[in-house]
Amino acid sequence: MTVKRSLFSVLSMLFLTGCAAGAVSSAAVPSTAAPLPGTAETAGTPQPAGTAEAAATPAPTADAVQPPQGLVETGAAVLDYDEIRLIDYFREYQPYPDTDYYTMCRDGKWGLMRSDGTEVLPCRASEPLFECSWNAHHWHGYLDDLFGSPDYEAAYKAASQTLTESGDGRLCAEHDGGGYRQFVCLQDDKTYLYSGSMGPGQFITLTDDILRLFSGSTNGLVPAQSGTTTHESDEWYNFVGDGLYVYRCRNSGAANNFVYTAADCFFDAPLAAAQREGKWVYLDTAGHEVTAPCYDGIYRPNHYTDEPLVFARAAPLLSGYAVVSRNGKFGLLDNTGVELVPCVYDGLVWDGGTAWVRLGDGWHEYSIPGVTKPDPLDDLPESIVAPDTRPTRTDIVFFSVDTAGERLNVRTGPGLEYDILEKLSDSAQVRLYGALSTAPGWALVKYGHKFGWVSQDFLVLGR
Repeated sequence: MTVKRSLFSVLSMLFLTGCAAGAVSSAAVPSTAAPLPGTAETAGTPQPAGTAEAAATPAPTADAVQPPQGLVETGAAVLDYDEIRLIDYFREYQPYPDTDYYTMCRDGKWGLMRSDGTEVLPCRASEPLFECSWNAHHWHGYLDDLFGSPDYEAAYKAASQTLTESGDGRLCAEHDGGGYRQFVCLQDDKTYLYSGSMGPGQFITLTDDILRLFSGSTNGLVPAQSGTTTHESDEWYNFVGDGLYVYRCRNSGAANNFVYTAADCFFDAPLAAAQREGKWVYLDTAGHEVTAPCYDGIYRPNHYTDEPLVFARAAPLLSGYAVVSRNGKFGLLDNTGVELVPCVYDGLVWDGGTAWVRLGDGWHEYSIPGVTKPDPLDDLPESIVAPDTRPTRTDIVFFSVDTAGERLNVRTGPGLEYDILEKLSDSAQVRLYGALSTAPGWALVKYGHKFGWVSQDFLVLGR
């Protein structure tokens, strides 16, 4: 197969637990179909803060002095950026989402900051920075305005050195993507994962592991497209989707009577966002819409529009909460579809543990009592030796593998006596998660979604 270098937008598609009887053709269902019983739009159902009824009520004015209700200020230094936004990310190929960083704006220029407020790259890019869909912590867009100029090489080296020294990855001057995974509904009344890289892809029968990853359940739902297929060669196909999404079960049964123009995966969250009527709505894992379609996108800028920037995607739930925006104001949605923080603030970002909220004098950091970021080692298998020390940085230090053409052994523990799990090539990217004080020279790393121990002699910071 000839490799084609082209940019593919990775489309998130998922299944929800529980399905309505019978498959519904996405092309045949109007977006104005009656909502399911139990949704926020059903007559007689109490309306959460994000529903159409709440959206029609004039929002109160945010008090620049008082903290948002339900949040507690952490005492961190106030930031003076004009905007702070989520990093564009692709969970299909990386741990999702990368909550260690934000892209921030001052005087119309964008930079990179850690989620704790530490500036990594100063504001100089013309558009929000985003992460390479192929490699975590590879940043795009920072020097786009210098590309092709005599100053580009020197600026690239300087920025890359800054990132390397601080352990914050590297600039990516290569492709902006390279693969795709989406769910499709075919004529045999089944749903498949359509997956490939820069060319025709394969239709993969849904397994329990696939459904658990993308929907959080072996009986979950995924947003699937219908479309036309062309048999390319062997098991490789070209698929052209119709641009509409229906949340479907493994057997293609539809979860509700709506079609969507964009739709996200649930992964392990209780809600997912989908777009219809030009607005974003949140659904639960039974396919019920728990808000009205009333929210605007807040990250992933549309690069084909003029200023001001138009953001194309809604936020996912992190630790049970999602940032939402309505009529240019920001709030925080809980996992039932109710706005814990109403959409009255000029800016708000959330990493699953703390929120930055824009008030009159700048951005203040807040926490939600009892809510913390998940421990990155929560899913460490019992078969892997646990570390007794962690990286000092809250955002995990990023490394590359350098083995001079050989392959690096990944072991179950810190020593040659432990079993080999896998061998990593020079191109592998890993993240350092800890060490064992009794085994100097070894590091616990994560590569993709797997953990293992490697010799630190072969790790290069931020290559």
